[in-house]
Amino acid sequence: MLCPFCSTARLDNEAPCQVCGAPSPLLQQAVGGYTGRPAQSLFDQPAPTPTQNSPVSWLPVPYQEPQQAVGQPGAWQTHQEGQELIPARPQNQDGDGATRLPALAKQSLEGVVYIPPMYTKPRPIIPRYRAISGLISVLVVLILFCSGAGYYAQASGKVEMLRQLTGIDRPASLKPTPTAPLPDPKSSPDFGPAANIINSATTASKIDAQINVVLQPANVFHPGQTIYVTYSVQHPKTPGVVTVKWYTNGLLYSTSQTQPIKDSSNGSAEMQFAKPAEGTVELYWNDQLAIRLYFVVR
Repeated sequence: MLCPFCSTARLDNEAPCQVCGAPSPLLQQAVGGYTGRPAQSLFDQPAPTPTQNSPVSWLPVPYQEPQQAVGQPGAWQTHQEGQELIPARPQNQDGDGATRLPALAKQSLEGVVYIPPMYTKPRPIIPRYRAISGLISVLVVLILFCSGAGYYAQASGKVEMLRQLTGIDRPASLKPTPTAPLPDPKSSPDFGPAANIINSATTASKIDAQINVVLQPANVFHPGQTIYVTYSVQHPKTPGVVTVKWYTNGLLYSTSQTQPIKDSSNGSAEMQFAKPAEGTVELYWNDQLAIRLYFVVR
């Protein structure tokens, strides 16, 4: 079995422990001590007088087995030798006697190594100059990064885009590119091989659509204004058709063709232009040029 106080193997009997002197666990334990003697007998024993030959136990008083030494009544005998007994300090005094508890033994300082403190004054883990230099380095890196980002944004035009998106800087209003005014058109027409069939034609801004008679002749018009052209077919020898071709800036814009014409008659055609341009209109009889007229839209 094991001793319940020093955990050392001991004999399975009622004798005290041979190492620490503790009583056997086989004895019935009571609240104030152990059976076989009064509870206060363990505490009311007089403190032993230390002598050179008297053994000393390091256990507290309740765990020491009181025995009578020869020639010295009331003394305690332990199982350890060669140690000095230290009397207990009196706690309370009454009429029956003094209750004593064991005092701490004097500890020897032999073999103790003294290590002086390494730092006498507290100081920061990171020196101050290193902290300041690190902060300056971070600031320099941030300044360089911001400068590079600003230069890139300025060079790529993203700053202006952001200013326009946020409404801080509005784009300047674009002015129309000034164009030179178009010159007046040629007033005299050009005639072709079929001029003997279509011998007259006129551009106008207003006509009588029922009889195809010009009311307001003109060769200068505005964008979006209706341009009329009237013509007269005289004594065709064979039936034929009249083809009207409109040109702007020398490029063909539109073509229209009439039904076959057998006798003399008058006809008209109309056109509109949305932008300024120099234009011409050509009249053909059976695919032969009869007359060419000039006009301008400005």
